[in-house]
Amino acid sequence: MKLCLMICTIAAAMAPAAVLLTASGMAQAQPAPQTAPQAAPQAAPQSRTATPAINGFTVEEVARLDQGVRLQFDLYGTPGGNATLNLDGANRALHLTEVEPGQYTGHYVIGNRDRLRPDSRVSAELRLGNEIATSVLREPLVRSDVAQPVENTRQLTTKDPRIAAAAPGASPPPAPRATERPRVARYCTSCGIIEKVETVQGALPNPRPLASDAAARQYYRVTVRLNTTDTTQVLEFANNPGYRTGDRVRVNDGVLSLDKQE
Repeated sequence: MKLCLMICTIAAAMAPAAVLLTASGMAQAQPAPQTAPQAAPQAAPQSRTATPAINGFTVEEVARLDQGVRLQFDLYGTPGGNATLNLDGANRALHLTEVEPGQYTGHYVIGNRDRLRPDSRVSAELRLGNEIATSVLREPLVRSDVAQPVENTRQLTTKDPRIAAAAPGASPPPAPRATERPRVARYCTSCGIIEKVETVQGALPNPRPLASDAAARQYYRVTVRLNTTDTTQVLEFANNPGYRTGDRVRVNDGVLSLDKQE
């Protein structure tokens, strides 16, 4: 009886220790919670600039390129860019506005300092970042069904028509005035040029009846070279006829006269 009581007492004393051992074993047997692996940081996407391209370039043709006329341009290409036009003869460049993605529009009003022509070259630039696309307008600025006035250009100060015609951008020489007769080729058998005028000492071989004594001591010899035959004709005068070397003259029956028609 005492032995049984002793065994029960020992078992009661060892019960808490067994509970502690069991709890400790269960704690060791339970796996530790796993932490979720952290995702590796992703690299930021690299920004790539698209290459610009121009797909279309048009103009609303006008009747005349007068001051105050508005030229409407439209350009189609890569969206998000900056579009600029350059017109030959214009005083400034034209910047277009992107009204819709990829559609750029703008108008140019002709000023008094602009010198635009129907065939003036119009070039376009579409810039996107550091990339540029270019294009040239393939249609004229003026409608082909409208007659154009004569270009009003400034006249040069020179009166030489050869110099005026050779200068770039110069207008042709003006037509002769109504009072001027155009020069025409003519055939004149009695026309010539005075080759020389000589003063000869002595009496005229055939003196005139009224010649004075002073005039009889010398006379004048005029040599004329005819244009058509290239021969010379000599005329003699008791008095100074008043002609000089190089004068254009006519000889008709021994009478010498100036040739006023050149």
